Amino acid sequence: TSADLVSNATLIEAKRTKTSLPSRVYLKRIDHALNLALLESDDASFFDEMRGLEWGNPEKGQAELPDLSQGRIELMQGEITGLTVGHRQVRDAWLPILQLSLKKIPPQGSIVLQKQKAVGMVLNGSQGNYNVLPKQLINKFLSQTAGPDHERFSHRGFQWQFFAQPSLAEYSNIPENQEGIWISRVLPYGTGSEVLQAGDYLTRIGDWQLNREGQIEHSKWGNVLFDVLFLEDLDAGDELELGIYRGGQSLNLKTKVGTYRQNGHRVPMKIFGKPPRYLIRGGMIFQELTLNYLEVWGQNWENRAPLRLRLFKQLDLTRTKNVSQNTPAKHPSRERIVILSQVLPDVVNIGYQELRNMVVKKVNGKKVVNLESMVEALQNPQTGFHRIEFLPGSERVQIVLPVQELVSADERIMKNFQIPRLQSL
Repeated sequence: TSADLVSNATLIEAKRTKTSLPSRVYLKRIDHALNLALLESDDASFFDEMRGLEWGNPEKGQAELPDLSQGRIELMQGEITGLTVGHRQVRDAWLPILQLSLKKIPPQGSIVLQKQKAVGMVLNGSQGNYNVLPKQLINKFLSQTAGPDHERFSHRGFQWQFFAQPSLAEYSNIPENQEGIWISRVLPYGTGSEVLQAGDYLTRIGDWQLNREGQIEHSKWGNVLFDVLFLEDLDAGDELELGIYRGGQSLNLKTKVGTYRQNGHRVPMKIFGKPPRYLIRGGMIFQELTLNYLEVWGQNWENRAPLRLRLFKQLDLTRTKNVSQNTPAKHPSRERIVILSQVLPDVVNIGYQELRNMVVKKVNGKKVVNLESMVEALQNPQTGFHRIEFLPGSERVQIVLPVQELVSADERIMKNFQIPRLQSL
């Protein structure tokens, strides 16, 4: 089923046709980038006399969907009209998506059939047009191993724009009739992320030439965005050559097809199913800035959240893949923004109790790149005080906490505020 349907559920039940009572099922695995969830039942008899569908490759043409609304299986008639590319905003993922034309409204998670074989699953849509996740991506999800660091689906490693004016191409020393797209941002993961640079003019991906709209001529789907290649033409690890113009010179770059990674942002996308990470010292609550935290200010957080925090999210969307050279080697791929979110009042922090949403720069002279690096820095005070520095623009540029008094203060704060742990990492 879809991740959107079950991600916040505390109880999930499934019901078979011709049965009066539902059975409880459990969430086994979920992928918010693909919008897929795998459910399982403890009741082995739930699947008795059930026969699994065979998988088939989707194509343009007639399609059918099972309709169970009347208590029996009937087939709704529809048509797959093409393949496009959708943006899964909650994870900043770009996915090949089938376009389905259908008169009736299908339930979310409905299976789409062609020639009595499953070719995809309905995600969303309205007014007769629905988005369907192709079976190739469903199979990749089913073959994944559990855990946050497993190999994911093939994905581009950049964002792009088209030249709005021919004069821009001329200024960049690109031939007048040379079609292609301008690389505006290189992602920390994905295809091309290791060799491309912001400002490159991408003209070719493997054997496929790009036009100015980012489209290729596909043998099966016609003129479509190049992301469609990651559905079945380009598999993770495949050798690949990219044709570009850089500084007015034509270059061929060799790379490998890369995969999507959900942790490629300094300000992570929305996190599901995990408690917030935090560190408390002397009543100071330190957290990593996430989309979940920004959404505390509501759906309109882009206008209501503190400006300094909003800017970090906006900068995160434009930064390149290069991690700061000052980042400790122990944390090269998990750079985050650490903030002082609030202060729990205690005698040890008098004068600091009104501080909020300040971005931590250094602790005891060490640069802070995530909560783990902050824990390490707090283990090595340079004097009898911990010195915490913040980025300019905060209410204070630094604060100090007494090292010897901190242990008793933390115990007192845990008792007064009934806090079970001083950190959750």
